[in-house]
Amino acid sequence: MNRRHQESGMLLALVLCGIIVAWPALADATVKVGLLAPINGPNPEWGKKQVVGMEMAIDAVNRRGGIAGVKLEAVIEDTAGDPETTLRMYRQMAQQGVVVVIGPLITKTCEALFPVTNEVKIAAVATASIKPGLSDLKKWPFAFRMTVTSDKKEGPSVKAWVSAHGIRSVVFLYDRQAAIWASLAETVWPPIFGELNVDILNRQSPVTFETGQEDFAGIVSTAAGYGADGICISGWPEEAGRLIREIRRQGLSQPILGASAVANPMVLEIAGAAAEDVWSVSLFNREDTSPKVRRYVDSFEKRCAKRYSDMNCQSEQYDVVVYDILNFLADIMKKKNVTGDPARLADERDAIRRGLTEMGVWRGTAGMMAFDQKGDGIRTVHVLKVKDGKWQSAF
Repeated sequence: MNRRHQESGMLLALVLCGIIVAWPALADATVKVGLLAPINGPNPEWGKKQVVGMEMAIDAVNRRGGIAGVKLEAVIEDTAGDPETTLRMYRQMAQQGVVVVIGPLITKTCEALFPVTNEVKIAAVATASIKPGLSDLKKWPFAFRMTVTSDKKEGPSVKAWVSAHGIRSVVFLYDRQAAIWASLAETVWPPIFGELNVDILNRQSPVTFETGQEDFAGIVSTAAGYGADGICISGWPEEAGRLIREIRRQGLSQPILGASAVANPMVLEIAGAAAEDVWSVSLFNREDTSPKVRRYVDSFEKRCAKRYSDMNCQSEQYDVVVYDILNFLADIMKKKNVTGDPARLADERDAIRRGLTEMGVWRGTAGMMAFDQKGDGIRTVHVLKVKDGKWQSAF
């Protein structure tokens, strides 16, 4: 064999070796999507359910071929509901090559994270922060919230509840330690009830409790003294369940309206039969009979029970929103030709951000979803009440 043939043979062998070596790297390429969820800390069930919703969505997208043949990969981090931990996990995701982040869930973590998105430049789509006035795409172009703020979310349930029960006066009972629930009782609910000509009898004398409180006998006795037509509770599910149980134990029969967090299976576990006919509001109706909802609920609850056998695995608004967000993000990534290529990472992150601002109305499992000009969610709001021991549509 002459020298030229020898060199050609060696070149061919090197090329073939290169293909053999490079192929596994191409096969293993993924598009990484982050989830910031409170898996520990306050209300850890919400974060754990979000993990299951994320895994379900990743599997669904990958079964459909991923993003132009490239699989999605979940990068899941626990915020523990803590702002500093949230920031650390978000920065860590940036180093891991994540193209977009779903979460965080609660307002205080969003307040810490949103300014940092300008520096890191990875879009974050919060899942349940409801404080009005936080989103501002002109100020923080990478910060979005796929939820409805409390001023828009609570109005439909208040109006429906007042109308259904002929309410003319109310007493507010609220968690003074949780800023979001204190704000609801002090600044969001009052103008809504005012427009309906409903008197807030204890407006000048707040009746409050604390996160983690167990004894509500005194609070209920105080509330009973006002003789209001209805009772409104603004707090986390655990305290709300105990409060509802005590209200009925003391013989008070007034209609009860709960803040959005009250539409939770934990309330039913704690309050039992006392929760019957309690009203609230949610961005998901687990009892919806549509085939899409039934398929999701059945699949979610089976998967959740396998992962968290000691937890109530009823689907609720905090898991399905992750599932829906991941699915519309997949659509955006396909349209923007996202590949997960490290060399294109900054451009692809910005392409996803632009895709979020351009997104029109999208029909998810929980209902209609879109973003307004500020970056807040426009969502289907479900007014619910407890019927036969289940949170069901009030209508």
